[in-house]
Amino acid sequence: MYKFLLGFILLFPCLHGIAQDEPVPEQINFVSTINFGFQANLKDFYVDFGGGVEETKTKIGAQFNFAFRPFYKKVQINESGNVIRQWKEKKFFLSVDLYKRFLPFDLGLMPTSFIGGVKTGYLFGKYRGTRQRPQAGITLSPFIGVAFDLDGVYLQASYLYFNDRLASVPDGRLMVSFLFPLNN
Repeated sequence: MYKFLLGFILLFPCLHGIAQDEPVPEQINFVSTINFGFQANLKDFYVDFGGGVEETKTKIGAQFNFAFRPFYKKVQINESGNVIRQWKEKKFFLSVDLYKRFLPFDLGLMPTSFIGGVKTGYLFGKYRGTRQRPQAGITLSPFIGVAFDLDGVYLQASYLYFNDRLASVPDGRLMVSFLFPLNN
């Protein structure tokens, strides 16, 4: 009898491993992406493009972006009580954008989801014809909106809070961009 028990004890771990289904770890799948778009309000306009990755299951993505004002904007700077300078300014914004698409739904026959995220990076610029530069620094710009799935290409329309350090330009902007997954 003890030989039977000893054999069962030695064989049980092997049988136990065969009988149970071991959980299979879920595979993480990253897709490379490129994007381009614009950020605008009634007083200013930026062009935006970049590239990054997105995890296909969670719809969480990260992008490295470059946004710039494609023209020189006339700005007025109050230097003191009586001195106001007028300059032509161009701005640039290097950012890392983190986003998540969530709560998918169908809008007619078009798959749609909400999108939320943040653009964080370095805002800098130059004035035409002078060595002086506009105030530069780190900025944090949250956004929220909707993303339309156009057969694998996403059209994203969002409200962006972007403080470009100009009192004459409102901080709220419409951000529209196209996101292209490179391998699906």
